[in-house]
Amino acid sequence: MAHNTFKGGIYIPNPYRAKKAQIKQVPPPEQAVLLLQQRVGGQAKPCVELGERVLTGQVIAQTSGPFPTSVHASISGIISAIEKRPIPHPSGIKAMCMVIDSDGKDEWIEIEKCDEDFLDCSADKVIQRIRQAGIVGMGGAGFPTHAKITNARGAHTLIINATECEPGIMCDDSLMQEYPREIVRGIEVLMHACGAQKAIIAIEDDKQEALNSLLECNFNERISIEKIPTKYTSGAEKLLIKALLGIEIPAGAYASDHGILCQNVGTVKAIYDAVIDNKPLISRIVTVTGSGVKNPQNYEARLGTSFAAVVECSEPNNQKHHIRMGGMMMGVDIPSAQYSICKITNCIFVNNKKPKPVVKECIRCGACAPVCPVNLLPQQLYWHAKSQNIEKAHQYNLTDCIECGCCNYVCPSNIPLAEYFSFAKALDRNLKREAQRIDQSRARFEFREYRLERNKQERSEMMALKKKALKEKMAQDKQQGQVQKDKIAEAMARVKKSKEDNA
Repeated sequence: MAHNTFKGGIYIPNPYRAKKAQIKQVPPPEQAVLLLQQRVGGQAKPCVELGERVLTGQVIAQTSGPFPTSVHASISGIISAIEKRPIPHPSGIKAMCMVIDSDGKDEWIEIEKCDEDFLDCSADKVIQRIRQAGIVGMGGAGFPTHAKITNARGAHTLIINATECEPGIMCDDSLMQEYPREIVRGIEVLMHACGAQKAIIAIEDDKQEALNSLLECNFNERISIEKIPTKYTSGAEKLLIKALLGIEIPAGAYASDHGILCQNVGTVKAIYDAVIDNKPLISRIVTVTGSGVKNPQNYEARLGTSFAAVVECSEPNNQKHHIRMGGMMMGVDIPSAQYSICKITNCIFVNNKKPKPVVKECIRCGACAPVCPVNLLPQQLYWHAKSQNIEKAHQYNLTDCIECGCCNYVCPSNIPLAEYFSFAKALDRNLKREAQRIDQSRARFEFREYRLERNKQERSEMMALKKKALKEKMAQDKQQGQVQKDKIAEAMARVKKSKEDNA
């Protein structure tokens, strides 16, 4: 039986809570820098040209392949650049972006309201609308939502992840308080699209205001709301399924294989906007928090708005800042705030710079093992990852690590354990790629040797056949020559005899 909890995990208080859960609107930017490199599906191909005027909500790029998604203009204006620019990543890597200079009008494309109840639409049509709206997983995964729904067609249970367990992030909490009716309606749309018979909204028990808002707007008997203990990492998909349903998803398997579809609550609100109001995904709610801002707050910002513009609304102090995109635990550090909001940007941490804690030797205290939510032995994994003994690390189930950082948090020696495990996984992938490359090279070499030997043998056989044919021809020619000589001799003898008879 499920008990709405799981072994391991830790309680991490939010040190920088917003005073109110309200969502403030960030004005449309003067310039929007929209990322064309999608998390899944590759780089979107522009369908507008440089210098062209576009309207808010217009499709400006699309990806191809099995999981096509669209990129929409978040403001109206002129396409001023289609070029590579730095994206929010620790390495400062560049990717193709489209830049729109605002015309100050924020003029929308003409939007046709849904002229029929979504229940009267086929599931395929609903999924098509979700695809056209460019919706991806808003919890940070970024996987195309229409593809995930399609893979889970016929699911018996829909789970809405409203736990928001990552410390510091508050955007989903505020979303549930501001838009509970739309969320419930979006869940009904999802149930219709995937065919689920029931839905469960999983919410941590410290979000009482959000819970009350959902309870007031939920009149569907097939939708239940389950409280989850406030514990990081309750929002991990497989852990959530086990806590709610008692079903354990094996490593390498997916929730859809077991008739379950999980979606983030922010994705559900975007689905409501797409199917009910026919609005594409052009904005998202972002939490700005940290020791470097005066007012931690949630903002709704257009995609392509700079981090700096959103952070400015929370009144940052004049100290030097350390910027992090995402939560305290699984977020990524970025060099500065000179990046743009994209579909998976849920939080911007702005912290005052301070020296990093000194990393010490492991004291073998074992504090990391009890907090691991997937029941691993981080201490043992650490030794093997550090020594790059990947074979041994696999024996301790390296691939099951979800890199949540719980072990980092409790380590008294400040060892970045999760980073070692991430490195070990990357090394394992590189070793496998190298082994595959070597196998391919060996196969090519062996085939080349086989081909050369085969060609040599075929050539030898061909020469032998030619030689034999030549000998046969020469013998035949010799025989024919002898016959011809005999005929000539006979003819000459007849001539000679004829002359002698006439003499």
